[in-house]
Amino acid sequence: MAIIESDFLALTEDLDVEAFWAENVRCQAFTLRKPRCALAFSPDDHWIFEFAEVPSTLRYYKDKAYRDALHREVNGITQQYVGRTFFDEDTWEHHPQRIENLFGCDFTYHEGSTPWLTPVTDDPEEFAVVLDRAAATDIQGWALPEAFRAEWAQRQRAGKPLQRLGTGSRGPATIMTSVLQPETVFYWMIDHPALMHRFRDILAEQMVALNSVLRDFSDNQMPGWWITDDNCALFNRRLYREYCAPVLTQVLEALAPGDARRYQHSDSAMGHLLEIQYELGIRAVNYGPEVDAALIREKMPNAHIHGHMPPFLLRNGSPEAIEARIISDFAKAGQTGGLTVTTAGSLAAGTGVGRMRWMMACVQTHCRYL
Repeated sequence: MAIIESDFLALTEDLDVEAFWAENVRCQAFTLRKPRCALAFSPDDHWIFEFAEVPSTLRYYKDKAYRDALHREVNGITQQYVGRTFFDEDTWEHHPQRIENLFGCDFTYHEGSTPWLTPVTDDPEEFAVVLDRAAATDIQGWALPEAFRAEWAQRQRAGKPLQRLGTGSRGPATIMTSVLQPETVFYWMIDHPALMHRFRDILAEQMVALNSVLRDFSDNQMPGWWITDDNCALFNRRLYREYCAPVLTQVLEALAPGDARRYQHSDSAMGHLLEIQYELGIRAVNYGPEVDAALIREKMPNAHIHGHMPPFLLRNGSPEAIEARIISDFAKAGQTGGLTVTTAGSLAAGTGVGRMRWMMACVQTHCRYL
């Protein structure tokens, strides 16, 4: 059922996973005064589908009992081999509105894949009406569907943990290229710049409004913001400054003021945007494998780099190649103490627990300060 690479298990038979994670707690800060680099894994729905050979992705998304049972089963395996669990065993059935939904962009579900946000239109006149509607929406009344409020109240009465809402979202580039087809976004920046500037400005204003409502509802008083923005790689520097940076400036000033944490994930080749991201005050990053760790450290000297193992190298590479990459990344980006070893992007589907253990063993051996 699960992917457990026996050859990598043999290489790591001496690994004490409990001791590894106990030490890992003391390795998080951006400092040289710690035992070694921290390590983290980020398996997601793509990963669990292949790891567990899930027969129906639609059932996974639609059936809470099935989803929770699968999570328990996979957590039992990862706990045994890796010493960690990664999946919620009491998942939520309902959720707040997303910013994409404000522009009429909703998820489409197909068997065999993860949910996909469907673009709303390729007609500029129709999109102008969409923007009128988005600008006029009362976010306070729209943000929290009744079914979500009811689930929240039920969990609250039962004394179950509640979510801290309004902590981050997809970034402006990926939002724009979900609401509209990517080609449409760039054509309209040339043919209909006023329309796209209006999209940008409404997006910024309503992102702040939506997440302020979410924070107030969940009593989230912790400033900070995370961004997932894979499609920022599609934007050149000029267009990123014109259309994306203003959105992030407004959102970050409102939701991650001062020295609050500002984190960006983008598992794409967006190295051309590093200086702009640094100007935006982003100081924690997880970039794609094409963005060299040495370049990140050069352009973003005070950023905490979360990476920089290529996901497919961990999934497919030899033990020697994986080990060499960890040694190289530590030499390039770990000498300041600001490196957490993880994949450059999510853990690739098809990666098994044996390879995860090998990554842990390599970090244990080669990324030490004390």
